[in-house]
Amino acid sequence: MASMGGGSFLDPEPYVRKVKNGGMLNQTLKNICLAEDMKVNGVKAELQTRIVDRIRLYANAPDQIKFNRLGRIIDHPEIVATGVHSRPYQGSASPAANSMSNGATNYPAPRAAMQPYKPMGYGMKLEFKPSPFYDIVEQIGDVKLCDAMNQHRHTVNIPVKAQNHPILSKAQNDPTLRVMIFCASEGNGRQDIAFPHQSEVKVNGGDVKANLRGLKNKPGSTRPVDITKELRLKVLGYQNTVEMTYALTTKAGLNAAFVASEKFYLVLYMVKLIPVPDLVKRLQAGKKITKESVINEMINKSRDADIVATASVLSLKCPLSTLRIDLPIRSISCRHNQCFDATSYLQLQEQGPTWLCPICNNSAPFETLVVDEYVKNILQNTSRSVDQVTVEPEGQWKLYNRPDAMSSRPGVASSDFSDDDDDLIEVSPGGRKASTPITKNGTSNGTLNQAQSTRDSLSAAPSNRSNPLNSSTGGKRPISEVIDLCSSDEEESPARPPPKRQMTSSFSGPSYLSGVAPVPRPSYLDS
Repeated sequence: MASMGGGSFLDPEPYVRKVKNGGMLNQTLKNICLAEDMKVNGVKAELQTRIVDRIRLYANAPDQIKFNRLGRIIDHPEIVATGVHSRPYQGSASPAANSMSNGATNYPAPRAAMQPYKPMGYGMKLEFKPSPFYDIVEQIGDVKLCDAMNQHRHTVNIPVKAQNHPILSKAQNDPTLRVMIFCASEGNGRQDIAFPHQSEVKVNGGDVKANLRGLKNKPGSTRPVDITKELRLKVLGYQNTVEMTYALTTKAGLNAAFVASEKFYLVLYMVKLIPVPDLVKRLQAGKKITKESVINEMINKSRDADIVATASVLSLKCPLSTLRIDLPIRSISCRHNQCFDATSYLQLQEQGPTWLCPICNNSAPFETLVVDEYVKNILQNTSRSVDQVTVEPEGQWKLYNRPDAMSSRPGVASSDFSDDDDDLIEVSPGGRKASTPITKNGTSNGTLNQAQSTRDSLSAAPSNRSNPLNSSTGGKRPISEVIDLCSSDEEESPARPPPKRQMTSSFSGPSYLSGVAPVPRPSYLDS
């Protein structure tokens, strides 16, 4: 890479302002991306971001030759549209400029006839965006260039021998050391992991089951492929073969002369995994949002004349796991007080890294996560069964009282639906069920007064004495009979009349035979 001479400073900001605020069309931005061998898919904001990142990369390197070349393209994008710009820039006047200075008529060659710069895999270094879940330790083998395939399938191979890479022997004893496949769609700058849309990976002829696409419409959500278990590292001298078969990486560009060739770069890395509990400990020891700062922010909002501040309900459950929060965190850029659990959030990002706040859906990467000490104080001063608190506009909080849906009805008293009410149910001698609701003070709802209860008990006494079931028990405790006092007298069925007995005055005998039918008189007594 060429270095900057003369100690001059390369200022990319004028070009950055022109790209963002210069009113360039998507066609122009795509032409600039093509000239820099970058992707041309995406919306206008994505195209602008790629160009801005590239010009800043050249300025920070610093690489004056590439910086001047890209700056000239931004100032005069028509030289790319007409095809007079060729890559790479050699530090001298372009062929188009030479032809114009000589006055000769020289028509530019079509895009297909140009020979774009193709970086070779040997000695090439890729830079991927960092991840908190692993650290790249060492590159294994060379970077393989995956050419654009418009129609046919293509396979690239990476041979791996344990004896050629001594670090592979450490992976047998250290479970945190893993061999992973990385792939990028661009060769410059920090890259997201991105595999061809139609691709498959094999190790030693066996398929590797892995998600190579990530989440739909979520760039950067693809994870590297762990192939440690598929490699044969204990066999001395064995050559492992890592294969990736892909197809359909070429997309139609702006016109027939411009074709957006999407190339990919495949590489193996030895990485050291960082478990989620270690990341949680790192957050606990990192930056924090103090309790005082949260309260001061609430007070400032409540004093705003344009805002009517009212009490709000703060949930102590994580919106991801629906469990009680253990370590409350949120992004430092989030403006809400609701937090989420650190472990649940990191476990979700480990499966598919999107790094979006589950509450406001704004960007929440790992380096912006902080512990909220205001919510942490609430969690420490409440029991595990509490899942909500009420927060006042001034910052005070209290336990949340859930309103009773039944008592909130108009005209319904809360005592009528008390949980302490119960019904005493007994079986009467006749087999009929009688229920007496029992209230809190121990009296039945149907009892009108003490006199009524006494009168009913006296009226029931004769029937109890005349009941043969009661008399047959002898000295035993009589069977209790519960009388339903809720119903009115009109609704009760008439009392059963006692059985009829034949009365006679001609028979006199012992008192224990009283009321028994007389025995017929023998006929010989009548003679």
